Amino acid sequence: GLRLTFGCSTFVPKAHTPFQWFGVNPQAEKRLKKLQKELGKSGIEFRPESYNWSVIQALISRGDRRLSSLLELVRHYGETLGSYRRAFKELRGTLPDLDFYVHQNWESTQILPWNHILGPLPVTTLQKHLAEATSYFPTSEIHVNMK
Repeated sequence: GLRLTFGCSTFVPKAHTPFQWFGVNPQAEKRLKKLQKELGKSGIEFRPESYNWSVIQALISRGDRRLSSLLELVRHYGETLGSYRRAFKELRGTLPDLDFYVHQNWESTQILPWNHILGPLPVTTLQKHLAEATSYFPTSEIHVNMK
């Protein structure tokens, strides 16, 4: 009579953290589906966070002032996933691609939209923590250039 439920979410980068330079893994959605399939075979209920909403979180988390017009349109269209798609389509050519904000890994030396805000840790400390953390990653998983 024991039921097991497993929850999972996609990595979303956040400002002022050692992983702020990483984008959302483009394979994440496929991996979530594989987990659901494999865990289901074992009788484990799998409740992943919506991959599409994780993409929106990353967009907002890593966005800059160029997204202001997008956010205004989204608000006007109703703040749904479809609203984001519609607004991005309408603003195509005036914004960087979604891939830039969401999936791309950024150089650790890149000027970030929030660099002018004093965070709890200096960038050099974040870079040190990132280097330490990624030393445990398989080499194939490291995509941020630590210049």
